[in-house]
Amino acid sequence: MKADDYCHICKGTRRMCGLDCCPLLSKLAAMRGGAGRLGKKTVFGESAEVFVGSFGYPAVSWGPVLPLGEYAGEREIYEMGYERIIEHRVNVVRGKRYGGIRPEGRLAEETRDVAMSARPIDVEMRFSKEPVFNPSFSSIAQPMGASGTMEDVKLCENPKIPGKADELLHERARAREIAAEMFDGGMDNYYITKVLSAGLLGMKDDRKMVPTRWSITATDDMLGKHIMGRVRGYQEVSDFYVLSHESLSNHFEIIVMPGKWEFENFEAWAPGTIWTLGGGGFRVSQEHEPFGGRTAYAESQAGGYYAARIGVLEFLDRIRGQGRVVSIREVYEGYQVPVGVFQVRENVRDATLNVRKYSTLGEALGSAGGRLRGDISGYVGRSIILRQRRLGEFI
Repeated sequence: MKADDYCHICKGTRRMCGLDCCPLLSKLAAMRGGAGRLGKKTVFGESAEVFVGSFGYPAVSWGPVLPLGEYAGEREIYEMGYERIIEHRVNVVRGKRYGGIRPEGRLAEETRDVAMSARPIDVEMRFSKEPVFNPSFSSIAQPMGASGTMEDVKLCENPKIPGKADELLHERARAREIAAEMFDGGMDNYYITKVLSAGLLGMKDDRKMVPTRWSITATDDMLGKHIMGRVRGYQEVSDFYVLSHESLSNHFEIIVMPGKWEFENFEAWAPGTIWTLGGGGFRVSQEHEPFGGRTAYAESQAGGYYAARIGVLEFLDRIRGQGRVVSIREVYEGYQVPVGVFQVRENVRDATLNVRKYSTLGEALGSAGGRLRGDISGYVGRSIILRQRRLGEFI
């Protein structure tokens, strides 16, 4: 395979081409850079977000993230539309303090308090030098704009910490157990990702900061497995559901069929997207897990797999049913800048609000195939689940 044949699988995260950094993400940063310095050393604004880097792990950087305009939560950002998402996320400033994954002191405590806040609070950051605009992009985390070495950070009001979260974060329990209790207590995956990243989950002596892009996928995986435990006990669905949605040049068709829980996810990247600039046809990756769950990481899709899976599991939990699921994500030419897997999660959640029911698999496939650009027979031919056809599915 040529080096760029790996792009739609690697997505700049695993250096599969052998280069030290992803040339496509570097090119994006160069195209969107050039804004120079921020123009001031002190920044004031609302924040409920922290970022922990992964470069040089475990000697990572960490600190709060402040928007240079109005603060917006993940769902609000998703609903802004593609260009405004990029604009909003590039116009943030990130404080960087280097203290390893078990930092101590006031700045580390203030950063953790920002992460624990369920609502944005007023924060002031002072930098040793004016922060520099050097946009960074990732296939998992949202884009970032300016950053600089943080000299001081002050919370100008008390963090809004949910009572249940405050209670759970002082418990002696493993991270996945606390995360599950928080989720069932009404805290969403974005909040849990923040506190995991800030080093607030797990046994007290083992707690450490987790790079943000790792914590995003870890949270989706932990919560997905937690919901899966309930879903496996539900009655099998009796109809064929098709869930559909398209936003941010990402199109989703998700088919839920009678049977025990099973999940298969396709990612199909059209020619002309960031990861297929030299390609001539859809480049497709496929991941599958049986009723008992996965035993290995979803290498070919990484965070996108777990973000899609949790959205589907939330739907099954909501209807109190289980089934075999085939999720198809087609990514079109308009998706030129990666904005993170949060858009996959929110797209799937929106798809679960647009549900069609059919009595046969043939009808369901015909419905989904009519909205896809790729030939539905191509997905069927590759699918592990769809090749397990049962006698009554076409009757």
